[in-house]
Amino acid sequence: MKILVIADIHGKYEVLQKIMDAAAREQFDIIIAPGDFTDMFDIPPNFTQLDIADIVVQKLLIPNKPLFCLLGNHDPYEILEVFDDYGVNMHDKTVRSGGYEIAGWGGAITPFNTLFEPTEEETQAALERMAGKIHGDWILVTHAPPKGTSLDALKSKEHVGSEAIRKIIAAKKPLLALSAHIHENSGTDKIGATTVFYPGPAYSGFYGIVTIEGKSVECRIKKAVSKG
Repeated sequence: MKILVIADIHGKYEVLQKIMDAAAREQFDIIIAPGDFTDMFDIPPNFTQLDIADIVVQKLLIPNKPLFCLLGNHDPYEILEVFDDYGVNMHDKTVRSGGYEIAGWGGAITPFNTLFEPTEEETQAALERMAGKIHGDWILVTHAPPKGTSLDALKSKEHVGSEAIRKIIAAKKPLLALSAHIHENSGTDKIGATTVFYPGPAYSGFYGIVTIEGKSVECRIKKAVSKG
């Protein structure tokens, strides 16, 4: 199975279109978008965040591939209504695609009082509930990264990821954990046998291609355009 990963769009649908054009050559099977479709601090005049989310989802649907979406911390909770309208919502859900179970949980804790910041307790309870239903190889998709990897470190070197997400990865051992949120650090890391991956922010033209064959996971970062 080949996955196109597009994270942290932040409303830049013109850049997203260039990503979709570039990614069309990749022959991917599904698209996973782990949050921040919109930007609460950068809303165009005469638009709402839900308007922007609708535009973004429509662009992601152009390839006519299965699409699975999470809300990020910048996204209003009502964005789930947009996802539900298009049948692409995977927040607090498990879905099956390509022979793998996929579990999704959005939002992230920040010091900025953003729109969707579930507590660690809420995150842990949701992930334990979903993981308890899964049998066999699976993929975890969260907006926040797990704590203590190369993907959750700020420039200050402080690790700001989720301990609850790390615990579920260590305990339930998904093949792959996809995340977003910390724009400074893209790439691949490991928690035990689990590959952890963030392709970088889509608003700067980054996207990821993940190829899974059995238990083998290969992650590649691609860039369609430069920011602006």
